[in-house]
Amino acid sequence: MDKKGAIAVAIAMAVMIIWQLKFAPKPTPPLPQPAQASASASPAASAAPAMPATETKPVQPTEQAIAESVQKVTTPSAEYAFTNLGGGISRAVLSKYPAENGNVTMNEFGSLPIGAISERAGEAATQAYTVSAKNSEVICERTEPNGLQIVKRFSLPESTKNTEEYSVKLNVDFMNRGAQTYQSSGWFIYVGSAAPIHQRDLPMFTRFIWQRSGKASNIDVNWFSAGRFPLLGFQTRPERPVYAPTASVDNLDWAGVRSQYFTTIIVPEQMKGNALWATRFPAKSETRDLLAVQGAMGLPGFSLKPGETHSETFSIYAGPTVYHTLRKLGHGEEAALDLGMFKPVAVFLLNSMNSLHSFLKSYALSIIVLTLCIKGILWPLQNRATASMKKMQALQPKMTELREKYKDDPTRMNEELMKLYKTYGVNPFGGCLPMLIQLPIFFGLFAVLRSAIELRGSHFLWVHDLSQPDTIAQIAGIPINLLPLCMAGTNVWMMQLTPKSGDQTQQRMMVFMPLIFLFICYNFASALSLYYTVQNLFTIVQLYVTRSQTAPVLQKVALPRKKKP
Repeated sequence: MDKKGAIAVAIAMAVMIIWQLKFAPKPTPPLPQPAQASASASPAASAAPAMPATETKPVQPTEQAIAESVQKVTTPSAEYAFTNLGGGISRAVLSKYPAENGNVTMNEFGSLPIGAISERAGEAATQAYTVSAKNSEVICERTEPNGLQIVKRFSLPESTKNTEEYSVKLNVDFMNRGAQTYQSSGWFIYVGSAAPIHQRDLPMFTRFIWQRSGKASNIDVNWFSAGRFPLLGFQTRPERPVYAPTASVDNLDWAGVRSQYFTTIIVPEQMKGNALWATRFPAKSETRDLLAVQGAMGLPGFSLKPGETHSETFSIYAGPTVYHTLRKLGHGEEAALDLGMFKPVAVFLLNSMNSLHSFLKSYALSIIVLTLCIKGILWPLQNRATASMKKMQALQPKMTELREKYKDDPTRMNEELMKLYKTYGVNPFGGCLPMLIQLPIFFGLFAVLRSAIELRGSHFLWVHDLSQPDTIAQIAGIPINLLPLCMAGTNVWMMQLTPKSGDQTQQRMMVFMPLIFLFICYNFASALSLYYTVQNLFTIVQLYVTRSQTAPVLQKVALPRKKKP
């Protein structure tokens, strides 16, 4: 292997190793609990009573050993548990979405309730409120020693409309009942926590998210880890226990947390946030320790004279990441899905997939038909690309002669190669055009198929859930995912049929592409591997069709004459 080939192989292997180190799911050692208030006990996810119910249980002792009181209220789509410690939603069980154990639970492992508030981040769970519920409204009240009375009114959804069934309105009133002016320098409202729903969810999907001036950003749980140099392993930076940017983060539209398919977002309706805070913690599991994240958004302070009231209103969404539902909320919440730089393409493909599903009643069939439609549209371009590659293949002997003749003069060699292309009318980049066009489609579908909750629970042949890897067995603890293996096999088959073009270094690099894609897609949703496998099979059929066509004959083309001066 020459020097260039060795470099190409090294780059390919480095990409695979770094990808696995960064994104592959693996057992994680327990992390120390962040410095924050005591965790409140988790309410049971049993069938909800018809009327609000109250249960009292001891929690870890605080300074005054306050007992936790949990009040549950049921809506058509969820069961909300309100805790007196922090005066917020300690848990929200989504009755329409099953999980591996029971139903999906928002803020399942978090110690900071959704909608809790405090002057300093991380201290909400020790504040005791009185909680009362009537129909779909829950009121949490507390009076501080300085006479500041806090009244929070949660209005729970009564409708089953998509845009309303997981939306909670929160009104917070600060009333100064004391004799002195109350001055707030700022305060935090908590967005709860997010943890992986499935045992094998990739850590990169568990994120703290926010939007500032219409632009969404996020960090995942890997942000908190100590930085290490790939392969060598030495530490480049220490572990970061808390995300609390000191630079200006004013004009925040909203903040939240999300797992792969579910999110909690809090939107202040009368002002903009001006600070962020987040930390990660271990969420205990039966098989391994999962990493969870919880956070808060900071809000500007205010001043209250005796007898004055300051009010704020918030919208809370705690539910599935359905793109069109989030978009209709009206504050840019759909950005929580992170559909990437080709978002318009991704949205179009998502709409197309859902439209096909409306009459095919199968997301697997919808993906297959959508892939067939895409390949049909690109068929003429693929034919032209294949013809161009065949011409390049026929030109290879002449190109080899030039490379050998001018091997000591790269500049002259490139000039002669360009003359050769012009003489025979060959476009050296003609085979790349379909690939360039398919890149936005591939990355758009990549974003959709890894994030679309519509795929969750969809079956296909041996695949039990298109949103998860299609593991059929485990060997020595290593999962055997069949569809990615089929994808890699069809990739190799397709490469054997594709006319060889380019120099030897490029050809060596292409040999490793199936392996690279196998590593990238191996632990992602099986829907992505299904799409890519079907696309490969359609491409193979097309290559067999074009293979039977007459081989191109190299002919010199008439070059335009130069005009006389």
